[in-house]
Amino acid sequence: MKKFLSLILLATMLLTSVFAITGCGPKGPQNNGGSDSDFNMDIDLSTKPTLNVLMPNSGKSIDAVNSDPTALLIEELTGYKTAYTQLPADATSTLNTILMDKEQYNAMKLTKDQFADLVDQDMLLEIPREALEKFAPDMLANISKESWDVVTVNGKIYGIPERASSDNIENPIVLNYDLMLELGLDIPETLDEFTAVLRAMTNHLGKPALTFDKFTPLVYAISAAFGIYSYWQDYNGEVLFYMNAPRYNEYVEYMHGLYEEGLIDVEVATNTAADATNRFVNSFDSNSGGAKAGAYACSLWTVSAIVTGLSTKGVNTDGELDNHLAYIRSLKENAGDAEKVYRSSGYTYITAIPYYMADTAGYALDWMNSKIKDTETDDNFRQIVLGEKDVHWTTTSDGGYMPINPAFAEKDSASYYMTGSNENKYTAYWLARVRKQPELYRAWSFLMDGADEVGVYNVVDFTPPIAAYTSNRSTIETNAQDWFYMMLKDGSGKLSEYQTKLNGQYKCGEATEAINAWYK
Repeated sequence: MKKFLSLILLATMLLTSVFAITGCGPKGPQNNGGSDSDFNMDIDLSTKPTLNVLMPNSGKSIDAVNSDPTALLIEELTGYKTAYTQLPADATSTLNTILMDKEQYNAMKLTKDQFADLVDQDMLLEIPREALEKFAPDMLANISKESWDVVTVNGKIYGIPERASSDNIENPIVLNYDLMLELGLDIPETLDEFTAVLRAMTNHLGKPALTFDKFTPLVYAISAAFGIYSYWQDYNGEVLFYMNAPRYNEYVEYMHGLYEEGLIDVEVATNTAADATNRFVNSFDSNSGGAKAGAYACSLWTVSAIVTGLSTKGVNTDGELDNHLAYIRSLKENAGDAEKVYRSSGYTYITAIPYYMADTAGYALDWMNSKIKDTETDDNFRQIVLGEKDVHWTTTSDGGYMPINPAFAEKDSASYYMTGSNENKYTAYWLARVRKQPELYRAWSFLMDGADEVGVYNVVDFTPPIAAYTSNRSTIETNAQDWFYMMLKDGSGKLSEYQTKLNGQYKCGEATEAINAWYK
């Protein structure tokens, strides 16, 4: 037996030597501090090479991506000729192949999940602080520390974060205000008042008054009354997923009660956003057949679709006094309770550099830095996002930015070309897009009143890649969503059983432990 084991050991050592000499054996990331991953600090920025940039799928042809007016403007402002390539819609396997084959991309615009996967596989270039100081001083000055923390793993930076344009409170319940006035109803502030409004609307319409779509397991304006503001939240120092929140069962029972009483649309488990929008819009037309709903839990950005639908019913929302819609930001359990509600933020995209492109990485940083520069003399970022003054936009009386239509439509794709944002300027510029539609801006202004005092963030919006969470996120969220719609009909009797599966079989317990380790 000893001789046999010795022969196996000898054979293994010989095979290992052969693989090392011939280059055979399994391929994998080689970002181990070797020559192809050492950041080159000594490059000549007076000569600007053509940059190859890998982008997310845009739904447009690659010719359209490269010839877009914003793409051409960026070349003019930065001095870099840029050749864009875009990923297919399902990009995971494609990304791995690109990096294993060392395809020559100077920069890659990635989703947060793609970034997390590639960091875990050691496929991305570390960007030293001194490289940012030399090639990207404007990015250091205009991107917050909490944003840099999102792309920092074990003390090392691996990408350029692109923070959301604005930290918005954006999940209201929209009410048919015409119907409210007709029925003599006040806008509700508490759960009991809201229930009474739904009863009155339901009796009048002959249909359940509240609708939403199949992707709404938390109706934030309602869950806020039970102290549940976001998917992952701090409860007395411990971060928990909403399904493990202390009062989640009470939220479920309240929603089940509304459903049992016939106040919630029975199709919510299968509704698309278009289905729910149509139900709501139909409530403005007494002659309209089909399903109706007088209250709609949706995203703020659905207001545009509602306005479009109302216009087909002859309802004008453009006038200052034409307030046909009302909004509930959050309900309270009892009158006088402090108000808190979910405020969204986060990072949809992160721009990173493949580990084997270290020799030219300084050019990519210089290019991205030029795009974010925004001073009195170099307003590159403003030109990219807003365009030209008195052509695409003008100023408002309070110093804001008002779009000039139809020219401003040329900037609709501007955010696609961003690789990091100027956080000190972006929200003010972005509001020009909200101002394109008066009702949308009115809704946004109402929801954002005192946002710093009432807004509560989702903790994981600000985490760096956490493998135990990112690898299980989809399974955790999908199951929690499915179980909510089951409990909406049946009540919370099986909640304990569902929580056991969630935390064990579907690894929410592991994710929770890892998130709390980072959080603490």
